[in-house]
Amino acid sequence: MFNFLNSESLWIGTDMKKFNEIRTQLEQEGIPYKYKTKDHLSQTMYPAEGTLRSRTGSFGNKPDQMIEYEILVHKKDYEKVRGKF
Repeated sequence: MFNFLNSESLWIGTDMKKFNEIRTQLEQEGIPYKYKTKDHLSQTMYPAEGTLRSRTGSFGNKPDQMIEYEILVHKKDYEKVRGKF
């Protein structure tokens, strides 16, 4: 078992297909992982001011790049999988 304190970021990106491919490969190799997602347009700009999307809309933002994915693995597994992705 690991948590965010004893893990390393293996991959960060906005490509959902690549995100799922990496997760599938880690599962096939039996390597535990965690992931985080970050929706850039749902972040608040200032307290009590609303989200970026509510203030500016989503015009001009590519739908496939609105969400950022991050895959984390335990530090002991990081060296084994680092070069694969």
